[in-house]
Amino acid sequence: MPVMRALRLFLPGVLLVASAIHSSAQTAPVPAATPGAVPLLPTAGPAPTNAASDKLLLKVGLNAGRAITMGGYDGFLGRVPLSVGAEVALSSKFTLYGQADADFSLRRRTFYGGERSNLIPAGAVGLGGRYYYNQAGRARSNRAHGQFIGNYVGLEAHAEMRRLYGRSVQTMPSLNLLWGMQRRINRSLLFDINAGVGAGASYNRAVLGLSSAPLTLTTQLNASLYFGR
Repeated sequence: MPVMRALRLFLPGVLLVASAIHSSAQTAPVPAATPGAVPLLPTAGPAPTNAASDKLLLKVGLNAGRAITMGGYDGFLGRVPLSVGAEVALSSKFTLYGQADADFSLRRRTFYGGERSNLIPAGAVGLGGRYYYNQAGRARSNRAHGQFIGNYVGLEAHAEMRRLYGRSVQTMPSLNLLWGMQRRINRSLLFDINAGVGAGASYNRAVLGLSSAPLTLTTQLNASLYFGR
């Protein structure tokens, strides 16, 4: 039949052309890169930040306020008040913190009978919370502000401890309202100054047969220079 004869003649030619086109597409040269052009690479997202470390401040330093309040040779000149602390941010304004102080004696005296004075005659621990106020106003005025930075009010459960005779330790717990300020000097150094007033147990209660009122007015002063990250 004429139609079948035409298909037999036309079909081999179509297959030959299709094969040639397929071979040409596979062997087509890749365009050369333009000299000086920077190859496009997959872009990476922003580097992840450690959110946990941004909310935690660890610090160690000296609390000169303790030496000042002791006074005399055994205070400001006779002791090194080492201080360590940690502060955790609950939000941009509220934090929880803990602090421990130890007063190392530079001058250890020998008493009658050969007993020496204690290397750490006094210390303190405190747990509390802070509210850093007026952060927005400080930002508008271009004053120091931010995480753990600014002026604050706080409430602290405090326990002052001192050695009396030998290994005997006397503790005076108290609850204090504080006002203070914390500032960074540079990336690694900061200072924290606060003062407070509150109520606590008396030191000399039931000591050497003496008695006193169960509560007394307490004051607190801290002036610390810290290495903190």
